[in-house]
Amino acid sequence: MELINTLEKEYELYGIRWKERPYLIMTDYGEKRIRYWSEEDNLNWHIRWRDESSKGSSAVPDRMIRTKNGEAAIKYGNRWLTVHDHTKEWYGCEDIERWGQFIGTLLNTAISSDNHDVFVKQTRKPVFDLNQCITRAQKYLEANFQCMVTSIKESKQRLEFSHAIKHNVRNYPLPVLDGELSIKNGRKIFHFLFYQGSEALPIKGYLPLRKFLVEWLEQTSPSSLKLLLTEVNKHFSLEREQGLLLLAEVVTPWELYDCLDQLDNSSLERMIDGLKKYEVCWESNRTLVKTVTEWFDEKRRKVAL
Repeated sequence: MELINTLEKEYELYGIRWKERPYLIMTDYGEKRIRYWSEEDNLNWHIRWRDESSKGSSAVPDRMIRTKNGEAAIKYGNRWLTVHDHTKEWYGCEDIERWGQFIGTLLNTAISSDNHDVFVKQTRKPVFDLNQCITRAQKYLEANFQCMVTSIKESKQRLEFSHAIKHNVRNYPLPVLDGELSIKNGRKIFHFLFYQGSEALPIKGYLPLRKFLVEWLEQTSPSSLKLLLTEVNKHFSLEREQGLLLLAEVVTPWELYDCLDQLDNSSLERMIDGLKKYEVCWESNRTLVKTVTEWFDEKRRKVAL
């Protein structure tokens, strides 16, 4: 009851009761979600991206509901607490135009200097380590499993291509994005795309968007993914340096980590089953690389014409 009393005191919300302790409450104004923050810098970054990404977009991020005094968060114990609207209805991938506008607006916010400088020092910067992957895959390489041999070879080529692109655009800023960017966070309120962000540490770079594009392809098709990129491009240019930075992240073989995690050496049967899953995972990501590079090639041909 102590937290409920605090919420009633700080917010203009009435009829507050628990629905799913300690995250979901019901109020006279509908269901709300409580988020808890241990790092103030992370909290401030999340407040800013939600506020900025809601401007000029037909999609609505789950902005922090303000207190009676207009504050975005309150201190509760040794943490901070924020309150958000909440819904469980999934938005889906049919409205490509609205998703494209949201992602485009999000990227504009993520690349802006004000947003970029807030939390850059503590953002996670994942580094792809091919040698580590080869070490983990050594047993399968020695056994000459063709799918493993092929994927390692392709990974080396893709990594070289990625490094070459990054070298050419090394002086351009990278976006800082929510570390858990996901289609699953797209919910529906009335007919609007309501995007529910996370509390995760932000990531500097396009890796969160790469994962989003993988999800999109799993849910839809290559043609749908190309349409999504076209819609994003209307609101955030992918035809210059930022597009090349995205392409460099897409061709980086991050899926190699995911594929290797699926392998189980405990028995021959599980090893074979794991390799089959590995092959499916690898091929689906190859489709992503092929689809995105085709989109960029098509854009370049149109410009040349």
